[in-house]
Amino acid sequence: MARMDLRNRWALVTGASSGLGREIARDLAIRHGANVVLVARRAERLKDLQDELTGRGVQAEVVVADLAKPDDVERVYHEGVAGRDIYAVILNAGVTHFGDHRDLPWALFEQMLATNVTSTVRLTGHFVPYLAQRNQGGGLMLVTSMTGLVPTPYQAAYSATKAFLTTFGQALHHEVSRENVSLTTFAPGGILTEFGQSNGLNDHFGDSIQMMPADICARMAVDAMVARRYLTVPGKFNQLQLLLGQVFPRKLVGTVVAQAYRKALSERGH
Repeated sequence: MARMDLRNRWALVTGASSGLGREIARDLAIRHGANVVLVARRAERLKDLQDELTGRGVQAEVVVADLAKPDDVERVYHEGVAGRDIYAVILNAGVTHFGDHRDLPWALFEQMLATNVTSTVRLTGHFVPYLAQRNQGGGLMLVTSMTGLVPTPYQAAYSATKAFLTTFGQALHHEVSRENVSLTTFAPGGILTEFGQSNGLNDHFGDSIQMMPADICARMAVDAMVARRYLTVPGKFNQLQLLLGQVFPRKLVGTVVAQAYRKALSERGH
């Protein structure tokens, strides 16, 4: 398939109110000239981004939704496609828990599962036939994580949800390519965002090469989708980590990660 051409096309982005999702939406609009449907929970932040991007000469629409809620997930699809032709879909929304797994309340685990996994699978199930029916060479991108590729103690549940999404995305890539639709899996490592600030990872790793600026990561994400890549792990450090994870026993990799994260938690006062 040829590269995606996003200019004057509509792209839908979940988790667009902050962090990587916000920067992906900005990159789509500013660098590629795409119109964007912005999806997240925080209406005020989405409105601010909408104003910024429309000021850049593109169209931007807002869908306020909590993807942990099934009715909101359905509404995202129906409102997203209403009156416009969606060409690209970036499913980026996600929540995490950084800390001992036994400290994760069951209700918050269910929320994580609903947001990270169920909503992504449901929206993929809506958008794959939608894009296939239009036969315009559209594409989806699932934003997963390095934690889905290597064992990640103290993010055990989050890591498991991202492992599911990574395998799901890689498998579907082969299925949907027969329908003139591409599916890219994007698995970043640490990113300097509010996400990392709130859980203390920025404080511990922020000055190291392990944490990537969100705008740079977003550019790599959009480039991967446009090129219709199968799986992209951005950044040489993350790629080295992935390689080492394939060479050394997974137990050893998990031990190293556990030591680093345990230190970060102790610095946070846990």
